Amino acid sequence: MSTAIKIMLCDDSATMRRLIKTALKSKPEIQVVCEAENGQVALDLIDSTELDLIVMDVEMPVMDGIDATREIRKRNKSLPIIMFSSLTSRGAEATLDALAAGANDFVAKPAAAGHISKALENVQQNLIPMICQLVTKPSAVKAQPAKRPFNSTKSVQPTAAPSSPALSKAKSSKVKGIAIGVSTGGPVALVKLLSAIPVSLPVPIVITQHMPPVFTKLLADRLTSQTKHQVKEATEGEEVAPGNILLAPGDFHMTLERSGTQVVVRLSQDEHVNSCRPAVDPLFASFAKCFGPAGLGIVLTGMGKDGVEGARKIKQVGGRVFAQDQDSSVVWGMPSAVIKAGLADQVLPLAEVASAITDAVQDLN
Repeated sequence: MSTAIKIMLCDDSATMRRLIKTALKSKPEIQVVCEAENGQVALDLIDSTELDLIVMDVEMPVMDGIDATREIRKRNKSLPIIMFSSLTSRGAEATLDALAAGANDFVAKPAAAGHISKALENVQQNLIPMICQLVTKPSAVKAQPAKRPFNSTKSVQPTAAPSSPALSKAKSSKVKGIAIGVSTGGPVALVKLLSAIPVSLPVPIVITQHMPPVFTKLLADRLTSQTKHQVKEATEGEEVAPGNILLAPGDFHMTLERSGTQVVVRLSQDEHVNSCRPAVDPLFASFAKCFGPAGLGIVLTGMGKDGVEGARKIKQVGGRVFAQDQDSSVVWGMPSAVIKAGLADQVLPLAEVASAITDAVQDLN
């Protein structure tokens, strides 16, 4: 059995396809086995080509990436698709459409396309790790554990690492604030989660979704239109009040701070954390300080380990942490890291997270 990761490049630009192929040469186990200049050609090739993943441009003639993704999903529900998107409002809108149609994630096209070395570095740093997370083959990728050591619907008792301060084992207070961290698969997961949460839920919700500028404002607007809630991109100094749902803006860390009797938003462009900005850890750490044992942190689908240290802070002050299970995650990186650290009070399928939140807010747990 071949351990190579076989991918298709679908982009109407021969220059962009050549750039991606050059960047991927640094990872010999990733092989470009076919190319397509539009979505229709990609569809024609899928049935006759053994593939592990498709890198798909968003805007193309004949058939664009959105329609192609939709058609691919009719034939194959599991073949990973990564969108290659421009950092423009039009590109962001189309990318969110593609994610809704079934794409797994997206990578922004290099902003410095005129500087080959920078463009290659951009692709290598962003596209290759995503490919390796979405495709797992023996000896080719070590992206995530193959199986879970527990029943995903059961509570997991938190255990602190020997060098870590002791975690609170007291029963948590009634939840008065919720912080959510999410990455790969987030836009679709957030729609499902927020749609199931009652509008009357009397607590604020703050969210960090790994996304670049432009995308987060459009995502907030979409969440508002597709769920029953009003979701907005957070602004500096904005009050975090019951009923508010605030999303961290792209390229800014969102943290919380107490100001008198209020909790307010602070935005910064401090150094990237876990290679991300916005990052989950800064939000969770500040959330722990503001809400203490009344805080609930939720870690949903995503690559990497962002959220682990923040979840630890929430646990140290007596708060609770829920993590999404493997089967319902697009990529079980962030939730898995939290679980492995012994920080998850509950490990839940996405479909059960909303009811668990409601129970926690109503103190029914």
